[in-house]
Amino acid sequence: MNVSNEKGNASPQSIVSVCPSGEVFQLPQEKDYEKEFKRLQQIVKEQRSMGREIVVVMGVGFVGAVMAGVVADSVDVESGNPNQFVIGMQRPSLNAVSKRKKL
Repeated sequence: MNVSNEKGNASPQSIVSVCPSGEVFQLPQEKDYEKEFKRLQQIVKEQRSMGREIVVVMGVGFVGAVMAGVVADSVDVESGNPNQFVIGMQRPSLNAVSKRKKL
């Protein structure tokens, strides 16, 4: 979905996804990927230093969201401490938007 600018033209900087409740989220652009990757690398480094296994769940839909929750809720049998760190990853896509309209 594109959000029109003042002149009524949609720009690549304004591609958004709208959730069913109407909340609008701007989809990432190419320039955002490197910064986000570095941020995730730092988080993963911190979690590994705590002895946690890193789990990436691809697709946080009906099944993925439940799977992420189940894995994130798991604990070490002996210590009772969390032993997994879950990253939910959803590919940015306009296909997930059920209704497309110009805002």
